[in-house]
Amino acid sequence: MISTSLVLCACAAVAMTMSIQSVEEMQYTKDPPAFCHKLDCPRYEVVQTFKDYELRSYLSSMWVATNVTQMQFTEDDKKKQFNKLLDYISGQNDRSEKIAMTAPVLQTILHGQGPDCESTFTLHFMVPFNLQNSPPQPKASDVYITSLEPMDVYVRVFSGYANGTSTQTNLQTLADDINDSTKYIPNPYYDAVYDNPFQILDRHNEVWLQAKK
Repeated sequence: MISTSLVLCACAAVAMTMSIQSVEEMQYTKDPPAFCHKLDCPRYEVVQTFKDYELRSYLSSMWVATNVTQMQFTEDDKKKQFNKLLDYISGQNDRSEKIAMTAPVLQTILHGQGPDCESTFTLHFMVPFNLQNSPPQPKASDVYITSLEPMDVYVRVFSGYANGTSTQTNLQTLADDINDSTKYIPNPYYDAVYDNPFQILDRHNEVWLQAKK
């Protein structure tokens, strides 16, 4: 189970930053970054670069998702969610349409109030750009189309295989590096996986904390 410590902690000290662009100057990425492996990825602009993380501004986008609310969440639970979304892009939709894989596989974790409450774990695949305006509807009752509104997120990149432990560790490191709990929303938080399970080396994972406006 991922720790709820980020929901409760307040950090000290201020991080060193580099230059910042105004929203008007931004040119959102049209070509996917190399870590997207030439797959469609959500479009963003790097707003601010720090030593060990960055602040990105994401455009709105449509995703297919499935979620569970429970006390414990295992890698088997995540695999079951992944397979439900894989069924959707494999043709289990109202148009029986095969849909291209995108990146990343994005997970949202929303902790319930208190240490003994259930949390909601939502797994997402982004809808490809050519279907963003009219995605096929899922056949499964527990799979649905949803939108992620424009948002700014603090992002930390890490390698290896993402799991509950590595996500928690990197999320806490990101919060410590930001060093100001008034700058971000701790709950929910996100992890993003860009590589298939068979890639062993040079894996690219991210943890996100949404920036406060």
